[in-house]
Amino acid sequence: MKNSLFSITTLFLCKTLSAQGVEFTVNLSNDTVLLGNYIEVEYTISNGDGKFIPPLFAGLQLIAGPNKSSSYSVINGVVSQSASYTYYFSADETGNYIIPPAELEIGGKIIKSTPVKIYVAPNPDNIRQRPRNDFDDNEDLPRNNKSKKKIIKL
Repeated sequence: MKNSLFSITTLFLCKTLSAQGVEFTVNLSNDTVLLGNYIEVEYTISNGDGKFIPPLFAGLQLIAGPNKSSSYSVINGVVSQSASYTYYFSADETGNYIIPPAELEIGGKIIKSTPVKIYVAPNPDNIRQRPRNDFDDNEDLPRNNKSKKKIIKL
């Protein structure tokens, strides 16, 4: 009896998750950064589970990552899950950089994220930028939180 109840519950949760669209998002701490500072690139997978394949980050130096975090919740019968992969990079030269799409393999299908552009500006005064902080009240510093979402219904 307990096994069949567990099986039914698990089946219900899986169906609930599959009814929601898989969301594959890439977030940048800033799309413009001064030379010598770092940029945070975060890939988030919501309501899906698959194999994450990172892109080639040509021209950028990896400082840290990938850092993985995941969450799973059931609130009022609504099931949600997410996983994030975060990378920290710096550039050795000024200019424009394009991070190609990352890939997510789910059930034999490949989902690609949106490519993102980063501009590295000259920094003659060696200014240290603070990365984006969602809890920061200081509106004096210009910040661009660029988020690119791709929602896929499977």
